[in-house]
Amino acid sequence: MTHGSDVKRTILLGRDRLTVHDIRDVAQGEAGARLDPDAAARMDRAQAVLQEWLRADRPVYGLTRGLGNQAVATVPMAERARFSEDMLKARASGAGEPFDAVVVRAALLVRAATLAQAGAGARPAIVDTQLAMLDRNVVPYVPRVGSIGTSDLMLCANMGLPLVGLGRATYQGELLPGAEAMRRAGIPTLVLTEKEGLALCSSNAVSIGYGALVVAGVAELIDLADATLAMSLEAFGGNPSPFDARVAAAHPSPGQQQAAGRLRTLLEGSALFRPGVPRRVQDPISFRCATHVHGAALTALGWAKDAIEAELNCAADNPLILPDDDEILSTGNFHTGAMAIACDALRLALVPLGTTSAQRVAQLLNPEVSGLTNKLTRPGVTRSGLGLLALTAHTLNREARTCSVPVCNDDLTPFGVEDEAPFTLLSVRRAAEQVAFLQEVLACEMIVAAQALDLRPLEQSAPAVTKLQGFIRRHVPRLDDDRSTTEDIARLTEAIRSREASDM
Repeated sequence: MTHGSDVKRTILLGRDRLTVHDIRDVAQGEAGARLDPDAAARMDRAQAVLQEWLRADRPVYGLTRGLGNQAVATVPMAERARFSEDMLKARASGAGEPFDAVVVRAALLVRAATLAQAGAGARPAIVDTQLAMLDRNVVPYVPRVGSIGTSDLMLCANMGLPLVGLGRATYQGELLPGAEAMRRAGIPTLVLTEKEGLALCSSNAVSIGYGALVVAGVAELIDLADATLAMSLEAFGGNPSPFDARVAAAHPSPGQQQAAGRLRTLLEGSALFRPGVPRRVQDPISFRCATHVHGAALTALGWAKDAIEAELNCAADNPLILPDDDEILSTGNFHTGAMAIACDALRLALVPLGTTSAQRVAQLLNPEVSGLTNKLTRPGVTRSGLGLLALTAHTLNREARTCSVPVCNDDLTPFGVEDEAPFTLLSVRRAAEQVAFLQEVLACEMIVAAQALDLRPLEQSAPAVTKLQGFIRRHVPRLDDDRSTTEDIARLTEAIRSREASDM
């Protein structure tokens, strides 16, 4: 991870439209961010509106009035100065293991970016401090569990504590008290003004930041699934006619033409397009209908990406300050129902992607269908070859499928006024778990397809397939005698997760 002057590019918060890839690049230290001067000026104007309403003692949620069930109660004048820090401390709860540093960095960037929209009334100093923490890699301790999707209130409160010298944070690999982490990093802590405590914690930054990382990862997963499909089709001696542009145009289901076009590009130069090379008139559905499956996944991915990027570039604060109108309004903009539904749909769309991959493993290992040797090894009663990878892929896919159950249809919450919730973070977390399983499923298919191609090479492979074969062989040697394949799967999966495959 690179920081400070080593970053490759700088994103201007409050000016540039953010993408999921921007979030990932900053979270992984491959880019930096700073506050746009015009955005800082808008934040100052919003802060002035807030102070004007405070002096006039006008009713504002979280400023002159209480929170949650206390929204109609007036905050006593004597308590308003410390209300921000008190609410931040009180809401810093949650449980479970802490999020990885990259997830917290993504969340920290998201909150800085959304504060830069000037809807919260926070001072530019808040964003500058958050960006300094990103630049010097001060990572707050944020537990995994505690959000219901109507703001990641408790988790964002934990993330905000080090800014005021509280909580815990990791710096240079050591978990420290928040004040000590900030001191060692040379970042001054802040004294919050009115409403800034609410601004720090009333946000879905954890769900959105993590969601951006997951969606960027799903995009790479589908790319790899496409390339693996191309290699498996060559290894199987499959029939490419279902992916003909005319066939795809005859059934323009969402994403299907795009997926078929991607596969044709990957197969350019393959001998499969020559008469007599495909072994069968019609292949199993896991081959023949794969672009329909991948197309549906691409469609769901686009929906999730749009939902997350809308959240990245908006003011979702409650109450919302409108500096141009000198107005402060209560809102429901913290609700992330569209994002939760999109992430649920994405997980459902990834199920058949994993199923078809696992089924292709089984088909390639079945001599009656593949025309290859049993278990892709030399004949012999005692030989198992790669046979157990069919069971492994199937088991991994069952694990992935358990992650697909929708969560946004559970609206039970323990508080009377907060009586509906989309559970967005849970949907995102399950998507991350599902992707991890599917990476291992694809690793199994890649190992089997590479072995099959070694045993029955085409007269001419597509360059993209040859490149993928070389990537696999850098990590997993051809199997000539029985060996444990546990390490093979682990090594290849690690290479996938390190994004080595995406650099091919």
